[in-house]
Amino acid sequence: MRIGYIVNPVAGKKRVEDWLRVIRFYTETEGFQYGIYITDGPGDGIAKAERAVKDGCDVVVAVGGDGTVSEVVNGIPENRDTVLGVLPVGTGNDFARTLKLPLELDEAVRILLGMNIIPCDLGVVNGRYFINVASVGLDSQVVIEANKIKKSIPGSVAYILGVFKAVNGYKPYDLEIQTEQGTVSRQATLIAVANGSYYGGGMKIAPRARINDGLLDICLVRNMPRNRIIALFPLLFSGGHLKRPEVEYFNAEKIKVFCEKGFINSDGDIIGECPADMHIEPNALRVVVPEE
Repeated sequence: MRIGYIVNPVAGKKRVEDWLRVIRFYTETEGFQYGIYITDGPGDGIAKAERAVKDGCDVVVAVGGDGTVSEVVNGIPENRDTVLGVLPVGTGNDFARTLKLPLELDEAVRILLGMNIIPCDLGVVNGRYFINVASVGLDSQVVIEANKIKKSIPGSVAYILGVFKAVNGYKPYDLEIQTEQGTVSRQATLIAVANGSYYGGGMKIAPRARINDGLLDICLVRNMPRNRIIALFPLLFSGGHLKRPEVEYFNAEKIKVFCEKGFINSDGDIIGECPADMHIEPNALRVVVPEE
C-alpha cells in the first residue's frame, strides 16, 4: 500500500518541516511506501491528488485544513478504490470533527496508519464535489467578508469579524427550493446543505448528518431580525439552533436552490452564484476513521 500526502504549506500555523518530520517517522516505522506532494497555491491540491493517484497511491491524505480536504476530494473521486485520509493541521478542521479525528498530529498519523476504512458519501453542487457543506445566504457573505479580513487578521478572529460585517449589511434572501418532496418558497437568512455535521470552524450546522447515509441534511434558517441572527450564532456550535422556531431541518437526495444574487459557499470556498443544483453520491469514496 502506497500513501500520498498532499501538504498545504500555508495551512494553520504553517509548521511544515515539523509536520513532515512526524509524517516520515511514523510512515517509515510502519513500513508504508509514500510520496510527499507540496501544493503551490489555491486549487493545486486537486492536481496534486490526481498526480498521487496516477503515481499509484492507494491512500491520498489531505494534510491541511478543510480547503485542502475539499481540493483532494475533487482530485480523487473518479477512482473509487482510492482511500481519503485527513491530517488536520488547518484552522477550521471541520471534516476532522465529523470524523472524530484528534487534532494532535502524532495521534492523527497513528490513526491514519491504522487504516480503519469506512465508505463515505459526497455532495455535488453544480458539478463540484463537497464533503462538508454547501450553502447559500448569509454564511456565504460571511465567507466573502472573512476572506477580505484575513489579509490583515488571520485565523478565527477574521471569521468572527466577518460575521458582524455580514450581519450589518444583511438583507433577507428570497429562495425557491425544489426537492423530491416538492417546491417551496422561503424568505430566508441561509440554507445549508450538509454531508458532514460541521462548518465555519466548529459550528454544528447539521447535528444529525451522517457521512454514509445516502442523504443530504438541509438546515434552513428563515428570515429574522439582525439581533436574533447574532443571538443564533452561538447556538450553532452546540446544535441548539434546531430548537429555534425559525429553523427548518429536513433530508433530501437532491435539491435545487434558486436565489437572485445569492452566492454559493462550497466547503468554505465561494464557487459562484445561484442557482445551486445539488445531489448526494452515496459511497463515492472511502475514508480512514478512528476505531470505535
